[in-house]
Amino acid sequence: MVSILVFSAKQLTNNSLEHTSQIIVSQYQKLHNLLNLHIHGQKRTIQLERIYLQEDPFEKDAALMDFYRDGGNYMIYRNQLALLVSGNPAETKWLEEMNALARVTSPIQKRVAQLGMNGEASKGKEILMTQALPRLEQFSQRVNEFSLFQAQEMKNLIADSKVRVDQLMHNILTVAGLLILVSLAFAMMITRKFNHINQQLKISNGTLEQEVRSRTQKLSKAREDLLHKNKILEQLSTTDPLTQLCNRLKIERVLEDLHQKYEDEHQIYSLLLIDIDCFKKINDTHGHTIGDEVLKELSEQLKQSFAQHSHIGRWGGEEFIVILENEDLQQAVSAAEAFRQHIENTSFIEVGNLTVSIGVATVKANQTISELIHSADLGLYESKHAGRNRVTVYSNDDST
Repeated sequence: MVSILVFSAKQLTNNSLEHTSQIIVSQYQKLHNLLNLHIHGQKRTIQLERIYLQEDPFEKDAALMDFYRDGGNYMIYRNQLALLVSGNPAETKWLEEMNALARVTSPIQKRVAQLGMNGEASKGKEILMTQALPRLEQFSQRVNEFSLFQAQEMKNLIADSKVRVDQLMHNILTVAGLLILVSLAFAMMITRKFNHINQQLKISNGTLEQEVRSRTQKLSKAREDLLHKNKILEQLSTTDPLTQLCNRLKIERVLEDLHQKYEDEHQIYSLLLIDIDCFKKINDTHGHTIGDEVLKELSEQLKQSFAQHSHIGRWGGEEFIVILENEDLQQAVSAAEAFRQHIENTSFIEVGNLTVSIGVATVKANQTISELIHSADLGLYESKHAGRNRVTVYSNDDST
């Protein structure tokens, strides 16, 4: 009778541990497929940025091929994950929500890729920032929620397994206590057997808990890496690579925000369009490398000259833009003139002294952003044609 009791206890314990191990292996496979699915989804966004950053057509094609290859890998891991969660209604519902996000995001990513290949960089970046990245953030949040859910499920499984085995031990030890009344020798043998089983259970539980902690740490690190890459992508999409100033896309977004404040709160703002005089001559005489150094040095002078509540960007080529918050036309002209004089008296590496021409405009009632920029551009045009090295405010009647 004692032998049967010991054999049954050992068999039930092994079955419980094996069942728990199988479930945990299944949970780990879900997490593994989830992580790879997320990584390839994020890599598609990185390939989109490569398309916009590469100038070489062959490099662009390579980035596009990687974009579609990552899409194929995403589908593989998504299908594997779908098979693993098919028996769990809660997990199936989560996967359906994730697929819904993917069905919306994928066409947007493809459109951004096509715009990049067609040379429509500004439009593609705008769609990427305003439509694709917010949905990818939602996608990352759902992945994180599911990974935390899986980690908790594994902890619960371990705890349940321990409770079942402890209950089994309790029941068997009760029977053993009754057997002690019959035979002390049999009772001692049963105790030794079950102590050995209990030790094996503790070792198994420790191993399983350590494995769960390790997998959770890996998932957390992967999520941190993805967040870091998203921050890099945000910086690349809004920063001019040469001057490290805001690029045109970022400046246009700033203008939209300030113009909305002007319409809602009458908060005025002005802008300066600044162009380096005779920049082509600098490139022709000293080469494009020195020309790039001049652009970078002028960018540093802009950062030093304009205080807070200013937004500085590269508008294109040798042309820069400065947006001044809460400054009227007179203040903007004064700031522009001070900067013009400062540049005139500054010696630049390799090229010596140079000058800039500036057009100034302040927002007016019922004026669009395009009309405001056009006014500043006309002022710059007047500065150029009036002899350069001057600040001009353009009006329909005359120029100042």
